[in-house]
Amino acid sequence: MKMVCLRHGESEYNLRGLCNADPAVPVSLTPKGRLQAAAAAQRLRDVPIRRVYVSRLKRAHETAAIVNASHCADIYVDGRLDDRNTGYEGQPVAEYLSAMRGAADPFSWKASTGESYAEMVGRVHGFLEEIEHDDASAVLVVAHHEVLQAVTGHFRKLSLPEMWNVWVDHCEVLEFDPA
Repeated sequence: MKMVCLRHGESEYNLRGLCNADPAVPVSLTPKGRLQAAAAAQRLRDVPIRRVYVSRLKRAHETAAIVNASHCADIYVDGRLDDRNTGYEGQPVAEYLSAMRGAADPFSWKASTGESYAEMVGRVHGFLEEIEHDDASAVLVVAHHEVLQAVTGHFRKLSLPEMWNVWVDHCEVLEFDPA
């Protein structure tokens, strides 16, 4: 099986620099984000995608729908692919990053209502271990930056600091062969 991973397109909150991990807060793609998703769909049009796994967040759903339009694959929503719950919902990303970087152990640190980076990595790795033996020829995973850092870390056997240094652009395509 081939695993194709895609970060969602640019969202309204990306432009505003705000955190969003709550599926009840409907953060949409920007016009640029929809164009990014259409370009990714074009790049992936010949990949035999049979299943799409997507987080519960609106921007990921919108991206998945655009890419999946030419595949008509079954779509599975999985909360383990949700963006990290930083505990800073609707607040500036810069504030959350500052708090995390100021911690003695930034990868175990979490806000009182959030999850740590290490916890997020654990849930993503649990998802990957569950679907690694999917019988589809190719699956598409549409998720978020930190989630895709964890995916990359899983397949490349990276440490938490190494994962953190992975950058994934909007609608960047990552491919892994779990076999």
